[in-house]
Amino acid sequence: MKRAMFGCRVASLTVCVFAMALFLLANQAQAGEFTPTKPIQMIAAAAPGGGSDVMARTIAQIVASEKLSPQPLVVQNIPGGGSAIGTTQVSRMKGDTHALLVFNPASVAGLLVAGKGAATVRDLTMIAQLALDEQFIVVKSDSRFKSVKDIVDEAKTKENAISIAGADQADRVCARLFENAAGIKTRFVQFNSGGEAITALLGGHVDMIWANPPEFVSQHEAKMVRPVVLAQDKRMEQFKEVPTFKENNLDVVFKFYRGVVAPPGLSPEVIAYYEDMLKKLNDSKAWKELYLAKYMLSPGWQGSKEFTKTIHDSEAVFAETLKSLGLIK
Repeated sequence: MKRAMFGCRVASLTVCVFAMALFLLANQAQAGEFTPTKPIQMIAAAAPGGGSDVMARTIAQIVASEKLSPQPLVVQNIPGGGSAIGTTQVSRMKGDTHALLVFNPASVAGLLVAGKGAATVRDLTMIAQLALDEQFIVVKSDSRFKSVKDIVDEAKTKENAISIAGADQADRVCARLFENAAGIKTRFVQFNSGGEAITALLGGHVDMIWANPPEFVSQHEAKMVRPVVLAQDKRMEQFKEVPTFKENNLDVVFKFYRGVVAPPGLSPEVIAYYEDMLKKLNDSKAWKELYLAKYMLSPGWQGSKEFTKTIHDSEAVFAETLKSLGLIK
């Protein structure tokens, strides 16, 4: 009899343990924990070789090498429309938990200029900011402009006499911020890429260009060009000799963020998964060496909520500036 009762107690205990395990598993499922179950699209809304493409491929490479995801990130290029085509495509992938998109200010400006039918930043889910690129005004080494003061002084003698080139609407916005701060008017010339802009500079077709370090560093090392001023709060470590606009009493600061966004309609659990994956990538030695140091970018981590505010704030600045240029209504 005792043996039978003992057997019943063991059986009851086994049932209880099993039931508890099922309860915990059910709760875990209910909590909505997310893990990717197939390869993740890592989309660059630009052609191969540009800054967005380099960032997308570096992220994919480090996620794989550091084993940050059970599924690989597969890079896909969707160029066109100043990044508006690829970005709009992602905005229409509502609820797609296996797609990410590299994002920067040029993407925001491109969407505004594209206008009706294009996405807006509110049609995307912001995941994280991973870096800050630096915006310089760059001239030829033998240029008559030795400083930003030289540029301003000459520009004040004749409106639109000085030409400044860029590769996208973000560069155009930078040019207008400079003009407003200095009380001048320059002639903006737009090219399809940073490579085209620097070729025009070297050929003497424009007086200066807006450029990020990766776009001019090789020519700088060859003493063909030199940066004269930086649109940041403080000097850049790799270019300590180059002053900021602020040091010249000009309020021109441009945060060229580089981050990752995703389609709309994602659950908090999916957002948290990708935010955590990118935080681990951001903190890795590989990211600091293979991306930040290699391409001369500054650290700039922001999580989903903070990055969302950054993008919305920049959209407001871009909208105001592009309206003043007559590019949008």
